[in-house]
Amino acid sequence: MFTHTCQICGDTFESASNRAKYCKYCRDKAQVMRNRAYKEKKLSGTAVKVGSEQICPYCNNTYTVVTGSQKCCKDCRKKQRNANSTPNPQYAKDNYETIRVYVPKGQREDIKAYAQSQGLSVNKLLITALEEYRKNHNKEK
Repeated sequence: MFTHTCQICGDTFESASNRAKYCKYCRDKAQVMRNRAYKEKKLSGTAVKVGSEQICPYCNNTYTVVTGSQKCCKDCRKKQRNANSTPNPQYAKDNYETIRVYVPKGQREDIKAYAQSQGLSVNKLLITALEEYRKNHNKEK
């Protein structure tokens, strides 16, 4: 459980999510505020309609809007995503420790494929397996 401070009322609350912003009493208020802001934006005419033609702010080419949150053309979106996806080594250094695992030759790809089939990263698969092992091999038996 994570402890958060509500951005509306300022009270502290616990949540299973590490991204929670509002306590359970203020969630509905926040949704009302989002709906009101959306309605005002739509009525003011500043909302971009899906299917409309826009000019890309990066390359100045025209593109057709396919989603409500689209800000640029498809090519520039890929460039922006790749530019923003560079990992921050300082974050990893501050928040994680490294452990090296050796596996028999030929099993690396099998492990990666199994993890992907379960919807997990290899890291998450190993952590989950360790938690299961601890749970099933408790010394108090």
